[in-house]
Amino acid sequence: MGQGLQVEWQETGAELKALYMKEKHPQRRTRLQALWHLRNGKRIQDVVEMVGVHYRVVQRWVAWYRQGGLEEVLRRVSGHGASGVPARLSAKQQKALVARVTLGDFRTVWEVQQWTKARWGVTYSYEGMRSVMKRHELGLKVPRPRSEKASLEKQEAWKKGVC
Repeated sequence: MGQGLQVEWQETGAELKALYMKEKHPQRRTRLQALWHLRNGKRIQDVVEMVGVHYRVVQRWVAWYRQGGLEEVLRRVSGHGASGVPARLSAKQQKALVARVTLGDFRTVWEVQQWTKARWGVTYSYEGMRSVMKRHELGLKVPRPRSEKASLEKQEAWKKGVC
């Protein structure tokens, strides 16, 4: 039989339950639910089955709790810059990039990537630049290419059903 979970709890089970019940953010709510059940003496394996996460994830939450308490567990929310990595482009550079893309100066993500490198010396991978553009809700809208041999009159006639 393994050793029980050893945690110096700062909150009571009732406090954790109250926080869990009023939390709106789904990730934080799941973490609070898990901690509440652990605080009430449930095994990690039982909590894993209740909240629907991997065993290792609950272990990580407990480690965060030991490290900095409930504040540390709730601070770490994925997708919110929790890692503390600063943006490669400053706010001013991002505005300039948005303006250039909005003007339609670029046809491809590769062109945006090359312009950013030439202008500011900031290197992005293709997927990284796509992510930047998605964050700023930017799209590269260009017309479909047309053949030089295409006849616009014949195309219009075909659309009208004259052919």
